[in-house]
Amino acid sequence: MKTKKTKTPAAAPLSVADLENVTDLYIRVSTAEQAEEGYSVGEQEARLRSYCEAYGYIINAVHVDPGYSGATLERPGIKEVIKDVRAGRCNKVIVWKLDRLSRSQKDTLILLEDVFLENSCDFVSLMESFDTSTPFGRCVIGILAAFAQMERENIRARLMMGKQAGLKAGNYYGPTAPIGYKWEMQPNGKRELLVDPFYSQIIQEAYRLYGSGQSLSDVVRVIKAKYGHSFAAYQNDAATRLGRVLRNPIYAGRVRMVDREYEGKHEALVSPEIWQAVNNRLSGNAPAYRNRYGNGSKGGGLCSGLLFCGCCGGRLSIRQWGYEAAKVDKYVCYSVSKCNKRMIKDPNCTNRKNHFKVEDLDALIVEEVKKLSLDPAALDALLQGGTGKPGPEEEAAAFRERMENVERQITRLLNLYQAGAVDLEEIAGRLSDLKEERAALSCSLEELENDAPGKMSKEEARAAVASFSSVVASGDPVALFALVHSLIEKIEVLNGDITIFWKFQ
Repeated sequence: MKTKKTKTPAAAPLSVADLENVTDLYIRVSTAEQAEEGYSVGEQEARLRSYCEAYGYIINAVHVDPGYSGATLERPGIKEVIKDVRAGRCNKVIVWKLDRLSRSQKDTLILLEDVFLENSCDFVSLMESFDTSTPFGRCVIGILAAFAQMERENIRARLMMGKQAGLKAGNYYGPTAPIGYKWEMQPNGKRELLVDPFYSQIIQEAYRLYGSGQSLSDVVRVIKAKYGHSFAAYQNDAATRLGRVLRNPIYAGRVRMVDREYEGKHEALVSPEIWQAVNNRLSGNAPAYRNRYGNGSKGGGLCSGLLFCGCCGGRLSIRQWGYEAAKVDKYVCYSVSKCNKRMIKDPNCTNRKNHFKVEDLDALIVEEVKKLSLDPAALDALLQGGTGKPGPEEEAAAFRERMENVERQITRLLNLYQAGAVDLEEIAGRLSDLKEERAALSCSLEELENDAPGKMSKEEARAAVASFSSVVASGDPVALFALVHSLIEKIEVLNGDITIFWKFQ
């Protein structure tokens, strides 16, 4: 913002007495104070001018800092005041209130000692009714400056406490929404973090691809080809930025402040188990990641991240069950084990009997996939009669919405060029990126519209099931983990019964 400087009209030559009463008026308002009575620029200037008129002071200039905080001296108006004082253009500086000059005790004392008094310039604060031409005035200013700083520090502490309370309640704080989400203003005037239907698919795809063993660079190339999106302006930076994105706990439904995390109010894009598996791999935790099935836990299981309770809907985790030497690893509902309060869905969950041993349930799931690989008719029956969610339709709708957005951006740029508002060189790069994204979206949309309903096409499902024998023969637990998770949407466990929801149903 520009500082306002007002010169008084030319007058008769000043006498020696007049030269002792030439003053600069300084006015400051922060954005929040602009509308408050008594704080506005007009109110302050009117009162200061009336004061000068009553005492016969001559106004050299009026300097205004609108919308500036008093926390520092990095303000154009106060810098002009300092120039006038050091140049001898005034011998008084008048403000409406002390905290208009500064809210920092250190800065206030610097101005008083090193600027005003050093250059034989008096300082007057109208509201506090004192000036530095008297010893008492200088003493009182030092005391009030300390209180001004204390108030500023109290404000900062209150803001920080409010933010901490908000984070504990699950609110996300940030100027921009993380990729995969968008801010939406609610009727109560507050922002809410909602899932973006297009970009959330990019994030979920990135977790899936990297979790299946692909490198960050390979994931970037796949995302670019399918969605037309790059994680950075320069390809060399894209893999690095993707790594930072995958490390963000926001996608597992958590919010972070320094070294603490809290359960968020927003919808998670991936399960906590998948997020942990990806982050263990990013951290180079290869022994733990590959110990069993690559889910990031030393005692991990093939079904980790897929299991849900058929009673309360909560997730299942691996817990040691039994006593001493008889302890075994079992999949147990969080509501039953109560090992993580944030994950409890119903403290009275009745899914307490016949918890599956990890090795037993994992073997059972492998057997189910094996049956499909050996019985094409059973697979065809699932492909023809599935009752899963209409994934491709929703996915295609998100692609079409993004396509329309890209088209609007291209049209706006061309309209600006045709109107002469920009040169072609200025928009050439952006136009090229948008056209490249449009081409990638169009190709992916065509593939989606040709697929059968379901998250997996028939061809993808047959190919994945057909690869079962070779994956088992390879003995690679990470490959088996990726195969099972590519085929299964979720597994519901209720006492001794399980229900498998296939992604291709």
